[in-house]
Amino acid sequence: MIRPLKNGPALALIGAVLSFSPASAHEFWIEPEDYAVDSSEEIRADIRIGQDFTGDAFPFIPARFRSFSQHDARGVEPVTGNIGDFPALTAMPRADGLTLFTYVSTERSITFQEWEKFQFYLDYEGLENIPERHEARGLPRDRIREIYFRCAKTLVNVGPVVSGEDRATGMPIELVAKANPATIKPGELLQFRLLWQGEPLPDTQVALFHKPSDGTEASRVTTRTDADGKVIFTLDTAGAFMAAAVHMTEPEPEQDADWQSHWATLTFAVE
Repeated sequence: MIRPLKNGPALALIGAVLSFSPASAHEFWIEPEDYAVDSSEEIRADIRIGQDFTGDAFPFIPARFRSFSQHDARGVEPVTGNIGDFPALTAMPRADGLTLFTYVSTERSITFQEWEKFQFYLDYEGLENIPERHEARGLPRDRIREIYFRCAKTLVNVGPVVSGEDRATGMPIELVAKANPATIKPGELLQFRLLWQGEPLPDTQVALFHKPSDGTEASRVTTRTDADGKVIFTLDTAGAFMAAAVHMTEPEPEQDADWQSHWATLTFAVE
């Protein structure tokens, strides 16, 4: 059962969540306390919003997501909780092997008052063709309206490390790892495929963030998907990783916006 919040501080925190946008925070991700757990150990993870793989944790708020799910060998079930729960995700493993958690947000919106801020955002996310398309559509260079959705996934290994692959779960935009990261050693390669509506998304920037095990500042490298939506990164050292991508499209005529974007993140760890 979901219970409403009744205290002022928690309501204020939800208000803070509503203020985050692509302009103030570039990433949205699921961050487990542990990326590998025993079969009898509870899985706990934060929902985080921030930049450069550093950000604030926010509570379980059903009004903020379309779906929040656990995927494993037994199938799919919703992540449940009470409004305001910290961490936002607590769940017991249901099967050994790779367990996936996915989160699809509800629609949010932002208005960029100045072209320079919009351009900075486009440059950072590698959305290189948007300025030309913006001009061709005769759109204004101020008060640019965008609606956006977040699609986050994390990979948690349960029990003995086994081979196996990440898989597509049907999110609108999704990054899929070719192998179980728990089987990858530092210095090895890992391939990802970026999917849009279930199909490979070519020529799109994918960023990979690495947060070292010693707690030092995260690093970021980028590349672009090939014709089959694939990218390959070298996982140089151990630690937590996040792959991220943004796809921007024209909105439907009935939507009150100039652009629509979908954001994908995939978090995992290498020992």
